[in-house]
Amino acid sequence: MRDRAWWWRGWLAEAAGVLVPASCAGCGADASEVRLRGGVCSSCRPHLEPLPVEADDRSLGFTVQAALEYRGVVAAVLGAVKERGRTDALAALAPALAASVDLALALARLPPGPGVLLVPVPSSPQAVRRRGFRPVDDLLRRAGHPVSRSSRLVLARSVRDQAGLSSSERVANLHGALRARGPFEGRPVLLIDDVVTTGATLAEAARAVTAAGGEVVGAACLAHTPRRHTGGSTTHR
Repeated sequence: MRDRAWWWRGWLAEAAGVLVPASCAGCGADASEVRLRGGVCSSCRPHLEPLPVEADDRSLGFTVQAALEYRGVVAAVLGAVKERGRTDALAALAPALAASVDLALALARLPPGPGVLLVPVPSSPQAVRRRGFRPVDDLLRRAGHPVSRSSRLVLARSVRDQAGLSSSERVANLHGALRARGPFEGRPVLLIDDVVTTGATLAEAARAVTAAGGEVVGAACLAHTPRRHTGGSTTHR
């Protein structure tokens, strides 16, 4: 019943975005001046075209695919979805996540279907209550993939906001924070998230899935933070 209420809230928010003149979720241009499609204007849409890349250094033990760089228009559109309820813009982001999922499955040599569990990294209960929907779940559905209700990840305890934390602080903050529910035994699992930064969240998700008997074959994310170079080494922000 609660999931249904969240779905209705998200649907109403999206309907409002369609019926009421709005601004571009990417650049803020007013709808009276530009033509919007999926909540995004024609100038911003090219920035959302998927260019899948491997977004980690394999330290996780599995590959992470991401289709966009988390900056500029991409960051603005995703921020509009998550912080301002612009669910109408999910349609503009979905093709990029779909490209990441398809490539991750291909690299794992697994066809899409019921044999593979696509498991989103969960939002905190506080964030779900504030937003009224789960952005990663809704984005995955828009990308054409069902979200499993029986096999999923849940938060086992509260965590600090990750913003501003170092890589080691993120690992300590998240360790033991997730728990897997449902039948994972022996099933291949593809983890799904919106943005990969240091990989700490995906590492914790993989730990929880593995503890429940699942096999993480990779991860697919909408976007990754641009890498920065320090002293000849490459790290994530």
